[in-house]
Amino acid sequence: MASSIAILAAMLYASTAFCHPQPIIESSLSPANLAVTWYQAPLAFSESISTETTCGWAVSTGQLNITQCYTLHTYALGLQQDEQHSCALKVWDGVSDCSGNGSWTMHAIPSGRDTSCVKTGVLDGGNFQHKSCVLTCS
Repeated sequence: MASSIAILAAMLYASTAFCHPQPIIESSLSPANLAVTWYQAPLAFSESISTETTCGWAVSTGQLNITQCYTLHTYALGLQQDEQHSCALKVWDGVSDCSGNGSWTMHAIPSGRDTSCVKTGVLDGGNFQHKSCVLTCS
């Protein structure tokens, strides 16, 4: 009986030691990537960016790394917002390599906990509609 009380007391002490907030050391000024979900299906976007609860039919998930060029193959993408940093998604139209030869649009991704849905408009998997994007955060 005494040993079970000692074990219970040790468990209670350990649980109270870990319930207090611990200091967090930030490794960089901006996140290295944001979680992304790729969506297909034409949606009724009133603008090129939306914070609706769904962006369409999810076809894939992953991470979108900052300063890396991505060729777009789906109609929309949903970026999980970062609570401490705002980001921007630059989308080029007419090129699949993020070069300056195409026209581009900048989409603001605010800081927060929601998902920002960005309409890319690519309906053919990127066969004839060439678009690309780069994510930056600050």
